Amino acid sequence: MTEQSIIDILTLGQRTAPNRCGVGDDAALLYDDRVVTQDTMVEGIHWDDKLTPEDVGWKLVAVNASDIAAMGGLPEWATLSLSVPNTIEEAWIRAFSSGMRQALTHWNIALVGGDTTGSPNCIVASMTMGSRRQSKWAWQHTAKIGDDIWVTGTLGESASGFFEPDKHPYNTALQRPTPPVQFAHAIQNAGLIHAMTDLSDGLHKDLKQLCEKSNVGALINPSDIPASSTLYGNRNALSYQVAFGEDYELLFTAPPRTERVLRKLAASHRITIHCIGKITTEQVTLKDTEWPPAEFTHFSK
Repeated sequence: MTEQSIIDILTLGQRTAPNRCGVGDDAALLYDDRVVTQDTMVEGIHWDDKLTPEDVGWKLVAVNASDIAAMGGLPEWATLSLSVPNTIEEAWIRAFSSGMRQALTHWNIALVGGDTTGSPNCIVASMTMGSRRQSKWAWQHTAKIGDDIWVTGTLGESASGFFEPDKHPYNTALQRPTPPVQFAHAIQNAGLIHAMTDLSDGLHKDLKQLCEKSNVGALINPSDIPASSTLYGNRNALSYQVAFGEDYELLFTAPPRTERVLRKLAASHRITIHCIGKITTEQVTLKDTEWPPAEFTHFSK
């Protein structure tokens, strides 16, 4: 089975109240004009010894904050569910807690509760996060034909750190991602964009999902996809950029007339943005080449 097929079974026939728009987007919009999301990290699947316990704590907060940001919101509160084996050392818990607190402080998020249980072998950390209340939200299903396609930051650095740890023993993108939460809120609040998501599953998969929901296509120019210096000369660069994920940057579409204001806002938030293609009526296409196969999928054998 695939991740999506399991989601489809679990959500089939479920009532949607009290959410106004929910399953399938980055977070669920509730009737009180807040969004809520949940992400889980499992030892051996989402992290190994490339991440310290502090990194795991930080990243658990970051991946949830990224989902809130993808909706154009600001995170406000979180709950934590932590399952650990009875062999866990106190030093691991203290270090995990330190990294988590640093991230919660960074995004001004309050930890309001949770649950702690035993686990038969590995560590499982799950966080639920809710946003502040606001009247306008960003969606995946509202991209328009003719929109420019934008991404923030650089793509592929996290994959490089995962597959080539000896080259980059400390890789911020992989270990301590910092999704541009405030910028996402700013561009949504200013009405500059049509659709938005975050890049957690890779550019190809996330863009394809956004386009399918919006009933549009896309043409991406691979030479316009931004890369950090860690990928220069790397023969796997394109695959790392589009087929792995874990970037936790933003992918958004906007009418061409908003470019000047978008660039000005990006500069004021000290981030970079790059136009990588156009929303079209055709398929989701990579110009002059094929999409590389996925570098990671849940439940693969």
